[in-house]
Amino acid sequence: MVNKRWAKERWEYLAGKYLAGTCTREELDELLSLVNKEPHNKELVKVLQQHWESAHEKVPAAGVDWDARFHTMMQQTEVMAGNETPPVSIQRWRWYMAAASVLIFLICATWFGYFLSSKGHATGMASVKTEHSQQEILPGSNKAVLTLANGDKVILDSAQNGSLGVQANMKIVKITSGVLAYKRAASDELRPTRELLYNTVATPRGGQYQVILADGSKVWLNASSSLRFPTSFTGKQRNVELTGEAYFEVVKDAARPFKVTVLPGVGGGSTREVEVLGTSFNVMAYSDENMIRTTLVDGSVKVRNGKDENILEPGQQAQSALGVPGQRVIADADVAAAVAWKNGYFNFNKEDLRTVMRQLARWYDVDVSYTGNNNDRIFWGGMQRDLSLSAVFRILEKSGVQFSIDGKKVIVTM
Repeated sequence: MVNKRWAKERWEYLAGKYLAGTCTREELDELLSLVNKEPHNKELVKVLQQHWESAHEKVPAAGVDWDARFHTMMQQTEVMAGNETPPVSIQRWRWYMAAASVLIFLICATWFGYFLSSKGHATGMASVKTEHSQQEILPGSNKAVLTLANGDKVILDSAQNGSLGVQANMKIVKITSGVLAYKRAASDELRPTRELLYNTVATPRGGQYQVILADGSKVWLNASSSLRFPTSFTGKQRNVELTGEAYFEVVKDAARPFKVTVLPGVGGGSTREVEVLGTSFNVMAYSDENMIRTTLVDGSVKVRNGKDENILEPGQQAQSALGVPGQRVIADADVAAAVAWKNGYFNFNKEDLRTVMRQLARWYDVDVSYTGNNNDRIFWGGMQRDLSLSAVFRILEKSGVQFSIDGKKVIVTM
């Protein structure tokens, strides 16, 4: 029998290193092994809670049901892992994603964590009163515009569920408020055609949408993004074009590789291309960001930027600067942070204030301006994307930043 005191001390040690972001892979595996073996262990929940509180000297909100929250998180982790035992490399990365979800869960249950850095040293924090307008700014929702091959546009958020029409023998179906699918038309709707028709689904700022392509591949579009695709895949390749950010789950078809062409942003430069057979990955290619990032969750992808070409393994991320040739591969990328938006979270992995605000501006459809020059704050942690903007600011203002909202304009005083 394992000594309970030793087990508790080991949990404290591992949890402390985990929350500090300094644990090794082996230590992370050990912590997750303890969690998975005893998903209802109240002592472990208590330890994680205590470490979070002591690390930030903050008392959590009253009435938090930690046991229920932890049980729910573990159920989500079990669903993520699936019923079958995946290969070791895939299983390991799913574990790391589950680990990140633990941290996000703890953060959301208490408060948003942050570091204030100044020339490499931590500084104190100051709470500044936030000025809010009377009109609440709500989070984004399922909103998109479908542009048909003939140029006609369909506002998907106001369209009724059901068939929206037929193009090139493919029926366009709005399944739910946030999902559009392309399905083979019924026999009485088929017409002789060899025409290859392209549609585009575009989300505005404050919008998101999911598209199920003709081959069954699924694409989740983040805010301010667009996907151009054929209504059916008839050639030797399955080609789509992306601007903005999207998460892909591609159906495997060895005879027809799936290629994502990432269109150059404002910074220009060569066209990026991601080639896959069957896999899950995230592409972030906003024109107002300094990097295009392709993060692999499962499978294998080939990322090409001009003459540079790299094959990614699960957990790796390819990065290329806008307007600059070449790319680099991050071997141990933060997969959970890259895909958090798709799972309904913000996950700020040591992000600076302007990077944080760009994400918020896209999701809440606001314009941001800045005053002051104290720009050394580094944020980390996560929060739900379904919070109102004022609720988000009440969390972020703990860093000493002041936010003022006037309609759709936000002034950040640093």
